[in-house]
Amino acid sequence: MLENFIFSVSSAVPIFMVMIVGYFLRKRKVVDEAFIKMANTLVFNVALPIKLFSDVFNTSLDQKLDLRFIIFILSGTVLSVVIVWILIRGFIKDKAKLGAFLHGSYRGNFLYIGLSLMENVTGSIGFKAPLAIAFIIPTYNILAVIILTLTCTHKDLSTNIWGVIKNIIKNPLIIAVLLGILASRMGLNLPLMVTRTMGYFEVLATPLALITIGASFSFEKLSENINISLLASLFKLVIIPASAVAAALLIGFPHEDILLIYIIFGVPTATVSYIMTVAMHGDRDLASNIIMTTTILSNITMTLFIFLFKTMGII
Repeated sequence: MLENFIFSVSSAVPIFMVMIVGYFLRKRKVVDEAFIKMANTLVFNVALPIKLFSDVFNTSLDQKLDLRFIIFILSGTVLSVVIVWILIRGFIKDKAKLGAFLHGSYRGNFLYIGLSLMENVTGSIGFKAPLAIAFIIPTYNILAVIILTLTCTHKDLSTNIWGVIKNIIKNPLIIAVLLGILASRMGLNLPLMVTRTMGYFEVLATPLALITIGASFSFEKLSENINISLLASLFKLVIIPASAVAAALLIGFPHEDILLIYIIFGVPTATVSYIMTVAMHGDRDLASNIIMTTTILSNITMTLFIFLFKTMGII
């Protein structure tokens, strides 16, 4: 039992510790807002796409596309939005807050925190995680546009949907996954010089992403909307992932899929939810608070879920 708990803590807590380093670097003025923006751009457009390409390229693609898994995570995401909307609509009257709440309660930081947790637990992200990204990110974006358009003012749904479609086509993460699949299928042999160069960026992706998340924290306004933020955290970190895992176990998904399903649904809210909420005139303070509360509390929930999975023999 103690060994399982130590394993769980060792898997989840280091992620949070790196973020804490980022926070103190910002407080000590070692990094600033300009660095955060440039680092996010570097991670999203260069380091993480290279990492995803490499992971897919170096994974055996002999297995067929698991449509059951893809349908499960996509339908689960949509259902989580619908159910949460029904449950809390009567409690949150302010439309701007409602949009921020819904967006923050379903959109997980799968790219940075999720992949980091997957590596810590299993040693690699495998093939299904990058593949899930190719499907889940477009779904996240489309749902965000619909939610924020219906709950915020001065927005045209058709214009935003077209913008989302263009962003999906140009998304470097999705392009990297597709190129990785294509290169693997073609049986390409990359030169050693190329693979070693890619390796430097692969190592860079995770720590730099976590540092920028921590450096973005601002605790000054954390007390504002704390009750709503905690409710969103309850949905995002406990109710939704627990429901998804229970459904996956009932359906009979294999253990490796159970872990990935938890990570997809159970990681804290993605920082991009704040950017989209602000752009579409939602409640920026609530969006920021949800990101911080879910990120802080996920240190506890991720540890407990991993401990539970380890005890049950799932990992």
